[in-house]
Amino acid sequence: MIAVVIAAYDEVENIKPLTERLVQTLDSLPGASWKLIYVIEGTDGTVEAAREFATRRPEIQVLYQEQASGLGRAFRRGFGALPPETDFVVTMDADLNHQPEEIPRLLQVLQQQKADIVIGSRRVQASSDEGTPVWKLALSQFGNRLMHICMGLRIKDLTSGFRIYRGSALRQIQFENMGFAFLPEILIQAGAREMKMVEEPIRFVFRTTGESKMRIFATSFSYLKLFATHIQPGFFRRLWAPSSVSE
Repeated sequence: MIAVVIAAYDEVENIKPLTERLVQTLDSLPGASWKLIYVIEGTDGTVEAAREFATRRPEIQVLYQEQASGLGRAFRRGFGALPPETDFVVTMDADLNHQPEEIPRLLQVLQQQKADIVIGSRRVQASSDEGTPVWKLALSQFGNRLMHICMGLRIKDLTSGFRIYRGSALRQIQFENMGFAFLPEILIQAGAREMKMVEEPIRFVFRTTGESKMRIFATSFSYLKLFATHIQPGFFRRLWAPSSVSE
């Protein structure tokens, strides 16, 4: 079984086209059963739109609470609802940054390379990033370089939320961060367990509707907490050294 877990906070403008594209893509996978789990928070009508789809497709499950709880906490709820027979777990953003039509290719890479995690990467050759403001690109690149040096992982896009996990691998990983920093934390935990991680290029499209839910102070605090926990020896010496990994 393939399960897709998506956290959505006030994404009423995006939830319908996202769900339509996901259902079409998942239905096209040969011989695969699937489940789509939405973890929804907020009050803008996103949950009503998702529940309407769920009345027509029993594969769709909607978990809802009104108050925002943090991205990491929302995904913990979604992972907790996974059926025990889940073989592969897809995670994506709810704002159409990620293209559902790329799921079959990422899944094929995971299977062919016998990987535990495939990361849909914006930082490898053949990837594309459309519409992202220059200041956000620069901040993302600096943040990924900082985390690469700090945490000792040879992954170029530690913060991409578009991933496919082997179900058996995800069940071994426990993350503590309740904010956006849970994304690199999962990869740190996977690296500590010597899991195989592969980056595959994706087409990233900056949102055209709705507003970003990332809050700079809360997000910065979650990353600082992660740095403090996982900082590697010699970090400050290596921070300004030439990087061996292309950003």
